[in-house]
Amino acid sequence: MYKKLIFIFIFCILTSSYGQEVKVFTLREAISEAFRNNTDLINARYDKLIADYKVTQTYNESLLPSLNVSSIYSRAFKKQVFDIFGQKIEIGSDNTINTTFELSQPIPVLGTPIFQGINIAKYYSRLSSENVNAIETKVATEVKKSFLSVLFLKEVVEVNKKSLQNAQDNLNVVEIRYRNGTVTEFDYLRAKVKVESIKPELSKAENNLTLSKKSLKNTIGLKTDEEIDVVGSLIYDSAEFIMSIDEIIDKMIDNNVSLRLLRINRQINEELLSIDEANYLPKFYLFGQYSIYAAENDKRNFFKYRYYNVINAGIGMAWNFNLFSNPYKKSQSILEIKKTDEQINDIREKLKIQAQSIILRIEDAKKRIKAQNETVKLAERGYELAKISFNNGVINQIDVLDAELILTQSKLAYLQAVYEFLIAKAELEGLLEIK
Repeated sequence: MYKKLIFIFIFCILTSSYGQEVKVFTLREAISEAFRNNTDLINARYDKLIADYKVTQTYNESLLPSLNVSSIYSRAFKKQVFDIFGQKIEIGSDNTINTTFELSQPIPVLGTPIFQGINIAKYYSRLSSENVNAIETKVATEVKKSFLSVLFLKEVVEVNKKSLQNAQDNLNVVEIRYRNGTVTEFDYLRAKVKVESIKPELSKAENNLTLSKKSLKNTIGLKTDEEIDVVGSLIYDSAEFIMSIDEIIDKMIDNNVSLRLLRINRQINEELLSIDEANYLPKFYLFGQYSIYAAENDKRNFFKYRYYNVINAGIGMAWNFNLFSNPYKKSQSILEIKKTDEQINDIREKLKIQAQSIILRIEDAKKRIKAQNETVKLAERGYELAKISFNNGVINQIDVLDAELILTQSKLAYLQAVYEFLIAKAELEGLLEIK
């Protein structure tokens, strides 16, 4: 019985480990998964909900009257006494209960900044929305770059595998000819060394690919132990952006999310400035009071207290003549606006330089792609001719090895140029907020 249970337990472990599947992502699926898992993005969405609730709260607090209820019970342990012509008279009651309901509503005139408060709440809601958008763009760009890194390293692994296969095929030919006595032992050893020298490069590329997949998994935000892989190809897309270079730069420096955030901050500072200016003026409000009052001595039962109603209504005014602080608050708000203007100008210039740098990288990569593509074709043709010539005894084996090395290097250089082009394009799309 115990043997059967042990066997079943071991069988379950083996089947569960061997049955583990690799989760495969397309680029769109990887970005969508990251949008669901990224902690910063989740918190930014929560902040957006909080800001939306804050807008509703500000509307209610500003446009609807506020109701305050207060209730006080007091017990007179020693009453006030008046001495009138030698006769002592106590004033007051043993028990006093006073409950007051008070409604108040600010009047949006002069120094009461009702609408400024509502506008500030709306601006903070917009800030939260822009922050969500900014984090989504950042996450999408990072996922694209990690995804492209996996594709690039998969291609590097394939190039090294192909290089190893070419070296192994060459070794097989040289080994046969060595046994037939048509090549020297030195040629045979050189071909064998070539095979062995490629294996570490292949192993290194495979290890880098494994690490790259783990990095992508971390960028996506997966917390499980399952392995992941990607589908797609590292393909050079020569399609140009619809906009010209100048239009791309103009769009970046005029509508970048960083600039939009700063502009909203500036609007908030302008509203705060108007509030500071309103502090010089009086604030008016409407109020209404309803009180229930009872004052009884201990001789009367609590449930037989006599309650009296008092109703008051009117208009109030509050005017803070704090002339020592208001001017400084106003000056601070003006400086905050100027500071934001300076930040906007600085970000615009930095974005312009960043956009120009990325566009130059794209143009440089495109030129290298075109040149390396021709080089790969020539190297492939040269390698084929070298193999034919070697088999016919026209050239030495070293020429075949040189041709194969040139082919491998040209393929890797082409892949590197395509990878750098796509990385620069992903960064450009990030600046243009293309997710």
